Amino acid sequence: MPSYVTVVYPQGAKFDKDYYKSKHMPLVESKWKSYGLKSWKVLYLPDDAPYTVQAILEFGNVGEFQSAASGPEAKEVLGDIENFSDKQPVILAGEVAYSG
Repeated sequence: MPSYVTVVYPQGAKFDKDYYKSKHMPLVESKWKSYGLKSWKVLYLPDDAPYTVQAILEFGNVGEFQSAASGPEAKEVLGDIENFSDKQPVILAGEVAYSG
């Protein structure tokens, strides 16, 4: 079963959507595709939600994400956050248990 990584940024954070779209997500894809990143999606959440932006990354399994997040490229990917947000994201990773 595939695994999904959800990355959410809190409401009220400074967040540069243009940078995120044009620079950060292409960086994530270029650095983590070799670790098994299959696809990604970005959602803009409503103002009354606790988070403002949600990214969903698909990997073949959680181990692939763990390798990406601890590999040599992780410092560049995670270090880029300060270029578009003044808050650190919450990152959740898990394998699909079942779906419909």
